[in-house]
Amino acid sequence: MKDVIFFDVDTQYDFMRKDGKLYVPNAEKIIPNLKKITQFAKKKNVSVIASADNHKMSDWEIASKTFPPHCMAGTKGQKKIPETVLSNITIVPNRKLNNKKIKQLKQKNRLLIEKQKYNALSNPNLKSILKGTKKAYIYGVATDYCVKAAVLGLRNMGIDTYAIKDAIKPVFKKNEKKDLALFRKKGAKFLTTSQLLKKKEL
Repeated sequence: MKDVIFFDVDTQYDFMRKDGKLYVPNAEKIIPNLKKITQFAKKKNVSVIASADNHKMSDWEIASKTFPPHCMAGTKGQKKIPETVLSNITIVPNRKLNNKKIKQLKQKNRLLIEKQKYNALSNPNLKSILKGTKKAYIYGVATDYCVKAAVLGLRNMGIDTYAIKDAIKPVFKKNEKKDLALFRKKGAKFLTTSQLLKKKEL
């Protein structure tokens, strides 16, 4: 990984599409921007970390009925939408890996972080992988759950964090203002997709 990363949060079918199992309202409206950001990352060879739910029925979120079954392992709904798929991606399983393996992962430029909770940092390897990261540009869903957890986690690690405000969507629109204010309070900054794409230096 480089010291600047793009952080793609949960851009999976079940969240992004109207017929998905846990559709985030209006998520499909940000897909054109997600596609542009993903293409920009490819063109500029930016390091990308993508998080992805990978559920089984026994997972707490599902078993407790906190959320309906979604992003179930092996289903269409668990897959990332085509617009954000990257080639040569290395999957980071949600189990503690040894230091040698972490070192190898840090050399990769495309990582998919598997998780069973909405916070990507619940994967025990992510903090170690992120060590040395100075700046992160974050996009995906949902602003009031997984994006929020990622933004706050990155800021707690002292990483300069930018939320792409026209490439995120909340589950509950009424929460959006409050959550974005919290991001700002914690030191996160905001920019639009077009502002990101115009940047000469990330």
